[in-house]
Amino acid sequence: MTAVIDKDSDFEVQNGNHIKHGERLLPQVIDTWAAEDPDYIVGMMAKSNSDSIPLDFINLSVSQLSNAVNYTSYWLDETLDTKAGHATETIAFIGLQDFRYWAMHLASVKTGRRLLLPGPRNALPNTTSLIDTTNCKTLFYSGPLASQAEALQKLSTGLKIFPLPSLDTMIASKTPHYPYGKTWAEAKDDVVMIVHTSGSTGNPKPIFYTNTILSRSDCEVFTPRVAGRELANSALLKKGKKCFVGTNFFHLSGIFASTTAFFGRSTLVWGPADQLPSGKIAREVIKSVGLSGMLMVPNICDSVFSDHGEELISHFAGLEHICWLGGTLAHSKGVWITANLPHTKLWQIFGSTETHLLPMLVSPSSHWQYMEFHPVIGPTLVPTADPELFEVVHYRHPNPEFAWARSVFHLFPELDEFRSRDLLRRCPDPGFEHMWKFEGRVDDMMLLSNALKVNPLHMEMKLQSHPALNGALVFGDGHTSCGLLLEPKMQGIEREELLATIWIAVEEANALVPEHARVSRDRIVVATNERPFVRASKGTVVRKLTLALYRNEIEQAYDK
Repeated sequence: MTAVIDKDSDFEVQNGNHIKHGERLLPQVIDTWAAEDPDYIVGMMAKSNSDSIPLDFINLSVSQLSNAVNYTSYWLDETLDTKAGHATETIAFIGLQDFRYWAMHLASVKTGRRLLLPGPRNALPNTTSLIDTTNCKTLFYSGPLASQAEALQKLSTGLKIFPLPSLDTMIASKTPHYPYGKTWAEAKDDVVMIVHTSGSTGNPKPIFYTNTILSRSDCEVFTPRVAGRELANSALLKKGKKCFVGTNFFHLSGIFASTTAFFGRSTLVWGPADQLPSGKIAREVIKSVGLSGMLMVPNICDSVFSDHGEELISHFAGLEHICWLGGTLAHSKGVWITANLPHTKLWQIFGSTETHLLPMLVSPSSHWQYMEFHPVIGPTLVPTADPELFEVVHYRHPNPEFAWARSVFHLFPELDEFRSRDLLRRCPDPGFEHMWKFEGRVDDMMLLSNALKVNPLHMEMKLQSHPALNGALVFGDGHTSCGLLLEPKMQGIEREELLATIWIAVEEANALVPEHARVSRDRIVVATNERPFVRASKGTVVRKLTLALYRNEIEQAYDK
């Protein structure tokens, strides 16, 4: 493959204004956009009380967003009794998944504050750890998160809590422009947002995002073109088009989608703020809005096409791309999409809070389940002790012009190497050896007491899309055989009734794995409603914490 560097792509004229990609500050981007095209709808959110299709939406214009940012900036100064440039304190926000996240994000940049974004579904000790570690003294909340804010105030000494004004108030209160006159050179290293890792192996770690990190999607115009191939990046979220987002505002995927919409002038569409993303919500949005793209975690993508695919085909005529992230898409769903939507690009996002999104190419439909990294700015695949597995490792790029594609070294300038712990397997098909499939993480691989290794992903992938299940985890570390922990969709279902429903699928999964990785009927544990699977903010199951919830039942399964 030949990659071509476009030397002129960093400069662009937009509405007569000369812009330089990769050196734009988001508050200024929004203010400029609001002046040039004030009525453009940058965000759409389904109303919670919509009972019929088409759904009713809250439409947010870019001028309304600009006003909300100005209002929130002045409100923060008044509430905290500090002014921009005089304090760099850390403030936190947990709330309903609505456009107030955008207002808080951009107002924090304008006022020189650091915005900590804990996941609203985090365990209280995890959020308390983040608050204390970042020296955060003020927490803002919205909607039903008041009780969580009050609980956190009791756990973190000196923490002040405040409810955030409504979005209607932010929009309706006509507010003077709040100035933000920093240059790129002055602001590029300002920490403006604090996100965090999942905390699957302990307390979550804060990750400090600067304006440089948030400009990541604006830099993708610098990605060298590859002859005959399409880049799997923000360019797919096209200017003026609508993309459904089935993820959260505070997660990397939601942040990426938001910054892409701001820099690229597209429109993002969400379901209701007080409901978790689901296949049903996505179905209703698809029937209500002409979408160009969809961005979803695997379980939502699975649900859309397994439960509603046939009825939605007529609504997919203008659908240009479907993106999944945060896990593995069920094979049957990928096959359905490529067979029934041949003109829709199926692509995936791969990365982490530390590394941001890795530069990739859109995979050919014949190998949609594999990922292909960019040949010039992609990561390095390093062999492991297992000859079939490779770890994704990041090194500093020898060309400083591509430093933007190595976000991890901006976050951790003391490093020259970053090991992701993500394991991939090379595609065995001739001519496709440069493509890779996710095989789990270094710390997910199981070692049985007879020294045999098990990759739990193979069986879990087979079962994750079963209509009777919300989730499935393989266990067996330290034992001579494997077992399954299942989370049923139907509340209160008896164990034997569930096994009767899913046992054929278990047998099919057993046929796909080595004998030592197979599961017998007496090694199956069923989760209860009171102890649901622990999930990260993007919806994926946190393996170690979930298995820890059922430690006693798992051990009892081996006593039979």
